[in-house]
Amino acid sequence: MPSIFACVEASVVYALDRVGSGVLLVRIITAKIGIVALGLGLGAAHASDSPLQTETLYWDSIDADGQLFGGRLSVPVAEQRHGHLAERVGSELIFGSGPSSNRIDLVIVGDGYTAAEMSLYQSQANATVQAMFSEEPFASYGGLFLAHRVDVVSNESGVDNDPNDGIDRDTAMDMAFWCSNIERLLCINVSKAIGFANAAPDREQVLAIANSTKYGGAGYSSSNLGTVSGGNGSAYWVAIHEFGHSFGDLADEYHYGDGETWTGGEPSTVNISTLNVTQMAISGTKWAAWLGLNPAPWDGPVDTYEGAAYCEFGIYRPSDNSMMRSLARPFNAPSAEALVLEMYAIVDPLDDWTPTGPVLDGTETVFVDPVDPGGHALDVQWSIDGEAIAGAVEPELDLGAISISSGNHTLEVHVVDATEWVKDEDARAALMTRDLQWHLDVAQPCPADQDGNGTVDVNDLLAIVDAWGTSGPTGDVDGDGIVGANDLLEALAGWGACP
Repeated sequence: MPSIFACVEASVVYALDRVGSGVLLVRIITAKIGIVALGLGLGAAHASDSPLQTETLYWDSIDADGQLFGGRLSVPVAEQRHGHLAERVGSELIFGSGPSSNRIDLVIVGDGYTAAEMSLYQSQANATVQAMFSEEPFASYGGLFLAHRVDVVSNESGVDNDPNDGIDRDTAMDMAFWCSNIERLLCINVSKAIGFANAAPDREQVLAIANSTKYGGAGYSSSNLGTVSGGNGSAYWVAIHEFGHSFGDLADEYHYGDGETWTGGEPSTVNISTLNVTQMAISGTKWAAWLGLNPAPWDGPVDTYEGAAYCEFGIYRPSDNSMMRSLARPFNAPSAEALVLEMYAIVDPLDDWTPTGPVLDGTETVFVDPVDPGGHALDVQWSIDGEAIAGAVEPELDLGAISISSGNHTLEVHVVDATEWVKDEDARAALMTRDLQWHLDVAQPCPADQDGNGTVDVNDLLAIVDAWGTSGPTGDVDGDGIVGANDLLEALAGWGACP
């Protein structure tokens, strides 16, 4: 039978679900009309209202053959409220270490768990986080994250429309299946979820876990929020896939094999493109730097594989079968690069360093404290006046142990994450690199050595006598501005080899 699904321009958003015996139900929704509330508790827009700012919501389901299908919707951007919700709950750090001010704060909240089910929620939340950080690139970059679990108590167990449409439950965040008539779309009242997440010290990402075994999830791109069923066997993989949407702004890479052709322009998302391999190589855009490579541990080799973003033709993905196409798969290299760059858009490569304001005299020990991604250390190189100091590649440098001539100098340190998982060198320089400078004013260690031969001897005494009564600098050993007897006494006191 002919397909009723069509790829559409960015001004039109769509949703679909499999009903009955695999028939696609398609609902075309334009951004010009009031957006369906999707159970967000925000209400539909009225004709007299000004246009709502919207965000993209990704949702994914799985068919009887284990293949992903899904779509994207445009929904109102939720007001990110602070207030009484967060004051009634506390949070517990369940993963990571370091300052919250320089970490990616992932906050886990749960809906549909009663007080008697808190241990179940805690177990599912902890297991989901541990599983997520066992997969790349999160395993090698887990040191950049903190995960806090917020324990939220609901009045009733479970979530709305589970297992069937029409079931209502009194829960803290109004999580529900069958949003917008899509069975597997697990939506949430985003404002309430963020209100509870604000109980954590900070938040960049929120993962909401439903007390359900039913397969489902969603990724809210602008709100940096994903949903997942805590008791489903695919929960870990769904969480990672939705994190690809909500954190990395990655697009879905699957299609439906129904002959539909992409009709939009070049997408903004990094992992889909209208360019084939030849066009991409010539343009040098998107994942051109990865073409032809098959780097571990990613899905590869990297090429332009036709079919992505729900369309079979006219749109390409970087690899054959990655995490954004199928569950239980690795990301492809371009997607992993995007995730790493997004991490460093939040995390500074340095947690701490010796203050750069005070002038140093060359006797101090200076330091930098690079972040520890987990899989490797950042590269460090110290330099003086633009010249690298041999062997000075540790985070700490004892200036007194190196030879520095008297006078003014510039001490520099260059810190960079040199991972091969990133090919965009401009992005590496902007996000993954820190350069610091200190001003040095190094005094002459042996001021009586007037001729600079390393020894205070008679020649230095003669130089002082020759400059007697002048204002220096020659002969002014004690630095009082006049050459006299005190300078001779200083020279005699330092007689012999300079230290």
